[in-house]
Amino acid sequence: MARIDGIRKATGAAIYAADVQRPGMLVAAVVRSPFPSARIKSIDTSEARAMPGVHAVLTGEDVGPALFGRRVRDVPVLAQGIVRYVGEAVAAVAAEDRPTAERAAAAVRVEYEPLPAVLTPEEAWAPGAPRVHDAPWSYEGAVVKPEDPGNLQSRVGWQNGGDVDQALAQSAHTVDLVFTTPAQHQGYIEPQACVCEVGRDGRTRVWAANKSPYRLREQLTVPLGLSPERYEVRPVPVGGDFGGKGAPMDVPLCAALARASDRPVKLARRYSEDLMAANPAHASRTRVRAGCDADGRITALDVHLEWSGGAYAGYKPVPTVNLHGAHGAGSSYRIPAIRIESLVAYTHTVPGGHRRAPGAPQTVFAVESALDELARVAGLDPVAFRRANLLREGDATPLGDRYAEVRGVETLDAAMAAYRPVPAPAGMRHGMGIALYDRGTGIGRSSMALRAEAGGGVTAFVSFPENGAGAHTAVQTLVARGLGLQPAQVAVEHLSTDELPPDDGVGGSRVTASIGELVARAVAAYQSERPEPGQSVTATLEPGGTRRVTAFAVQIAQVAIDPETGRVQPLHILSAHDVAEVVNPLAHEVQIEGGVAMGLSNALLEDLAVVDGRVTAANLGDFKLASQRDVPPIEVVLVPGGLGVGAGNVKGIGEMGNVAVLAALANAVRDALGARVCALPITSEAVYRVLHGEAGQ
Repeated sequence: MARIDGIRKATGAAIYAADVQRPGMLVAAVVRSPFPSARIKSIDTSEARAMPGVHAVLTGEDVGPALFGRRVRDVPVLAQGIVRYVGEAVAAVAAEDRPTAERAAAAVRVEYEPLPAVLTPEEAWAPGAPRVHDAPWSYEGAVVKPEDPGNLQSRVGWQNGGDVDQALAQSAHTVDLVFTTPAQHQGYIEPQACVCEVGRDGRTRVWAANKSPYRLREQLTVPLGLSPERYEVRPVPVGGDFGGKGAPMDVPLCAALARASDRPVKLARRYSEDLMAANPAHASRTRVRAGCDADGRITALDVHLEWSGGAYAGYKPVPTVNLHGAHGAGSSYRIPAIRIESLVAYTHTVPGGHRRAPGAPQTVFAVESALDELARVAGLDPVAFRRANLLREGDATPLGDRYAEVRGVETLDAAMAAYRPVPAPAGMRHGMGIALYDRGTGIGRSSMALRAEAGGGVTAFVSFPENGAGAHTAVQTLVARGLGLQPAQVAVEHLSTDELPPDDGVGGSRVTASIGELVARAVAAYQSERPEPGQSVTATLEPGGTRRVTAFAVQIAQVAIDPETGRVQPLHILSAHDVAEVVNPLAHEVQIEGGVAMGLSNALLEDLAVVDGRVTAANLGDFKLASQRDVPPIEVVLVPGGLGVGAGNVKGIGEMGNVAVLAALANAVRDALGARVCALPITSEAVYRVLHGEAGQ
């Protein structure tokens, strides 16, 4: 089935935020801090203001102290006397064209007084450590208290079952391992970009690379002191998201420049700016202790996660980073005693944000690697070990959650039935690794309208953008099915925030499930009211009201390792998924394959290489993303017949393909080496050190 947006994107006709043109539009450039922590002693903008073609120059004094954020409002529009990370916006210029704006930005003179910095959670927790924020508990939306450690951004924990320490002490076999992951960019192709325009009515109109237009409208109210009704977020497609396009980012600054210049303003980042100062996935350090009895039954699991949250918490919708990722540690297994603690630290580094299945890739990498090692310590086959410990129908998860069905064993068996060893090239070592993940599916707030057209067709007006995953195509497919039309008879149009009731945006593996339920309601209303051509019916959807389901994914990776150089060559990845109904089989498979490729890239290649607080991999040559040549053959296995949610009876797939791939590859490397690499990315250098007798990373 052809994508409804395919031709426009393939031919370059699609208008993204950076393509928007408005009469008299200016272009913005930003002055960014070169220090991770410093006091701003002075800012001289006189030379920049005097340059021909410059219409506005703003500093923190000009925009004021109001703060913004998705949940925790701790982010200034421009730095307020203090800079807290390399790349923080200190001043901004709006000029007639980009070269002029960038020359003017370079002419802004900022005098700094460098201050001590904390760059890792370990440094942040140390007694007497410099504080990133004087009073982090005072921010609106904060989840910390005055009595908490000074650099704590958030802390959550769960415990269930027996005494974890005692159970570990009495276990026949145990492991105690520490795993680390670096900061990693989401890898979207379209950099952060926005256009803001203030109309004669005083309202600000926004075109932004943002997946949640209605939430963006709400988040803009505080920094500029205007009510939500004073903003309209206009529709544009989003050129890739993967969790990185949900925060306001540069929109408050762009809007301030538009008001200061009384002209429309475009602020589109260069790739270097996006890599150094966006909202990457958090760097993490995870200690996992796990035990099993003599028969290989898991007795206890203790997971302690520490995350570098960066200088601000405001780029995350929840300050805890990984409510699902941490809460889901070991969730696929029977574990009688479990304890999980997750702490996020304020650090003088680029603020962390969300990435596809927030927190889960890092957490599952650590837990599934540790359980794999536990099986080997116990002398058991890692596949048989997992099968013996997987949840069965009717079981509660280790933390007491219950689902309508549990199909982990079926998914594992389907994966193993399809598995075929791929020979390694001559002279290279072969390794096979396996890892599991399960994730629930929910429904979010949304709205749509169906308008009858002359000739029997229908236009579906939707409240959510197309972020590249095929949401608008799913609308077209389901509306056509519901009304007995051909897909070509259904047009889909994304409207602005003025024109439909609110929507939660795309993400969270809820989009197709929400669309299925929303379309069912809209179709029922359409068939009941039978609108005349030009007339519309509107349907809305609120979260909740569905059965609790989870979907399982099993990843099997095969690698070859060159003992001379340590090079890791992926040979094959098998990706097995527990599914219910599939709306668009091709789009479904592409989501899986894209997720697998992303997981491989996270595991073997990606590292923003933050050194002394500075992102040093600030271009796409140094920050390596997997290309087609890096990705081996991917085999997708579906286990159909599952119980889904909503009228469409679907399970989420967007965040299923990537998560367990990291651990599967790490376990395959362990199988080939006979020793474990515990830090990502798994580089040739790390493998070489293990091959030559040095301790595992």
